[in-house]
Amino acid sequence: MKVQPAVRKETAKVGLGTAILSVLMLGVFAMLGRLDLTVVLGTLLGAGAAMLNFFLMALSVQQAAEDMHGVHVPPEPEGEEGEDAPSAEPVPEIQRAKRRMSLSYTGRMLMLAVVAILALSLDCFHPIPAALALLFPRIAISVEGFLQSHKKEA
Repeated sequence: MKVQPAVRKETAKVGLGTAILSVLMLGVFAMLGRLDLTVVLGTLLGAGAAMLNFFLMALSVQQAAEDMHGVHVPPEPEGEEGEDAPSAEPVPEIQRAKRRMSLSYTGRMLMLAVVAILALSLDCFHPIPAALALLFPRIAISVEGFLQSHKKEA
């Protein structure tokens, strides 16, 4: 499977945000006089796992979209209050895409759980920067969305 340009572009943007936040966090640890190798390794572990998680999520979305073969998801039927909405036969492409996304989510969450267990159980990783770095892609995405909304207003 070829990685689409949109996946590469979004991964690069989130990766840059994650790197900036990681450097800022390391700076805070340095200012507090707590910077050591375990902090750096914890940051690398958390940020690396977070970026891998984001990239794998983007790939699974890409693959699910490709599995749809141009099938559009119809809007959910709306029935009267108290009535059951008519159930349409599920489209196999939609079911396959949903299954792929569900399996991807489960696998990625297991991977993050393993990373958290490693950060907590191995002395070479400081667990706090590892845990914080797992949040950096979400923060980077939120900041980018905030900045984009303010660009549109200007």
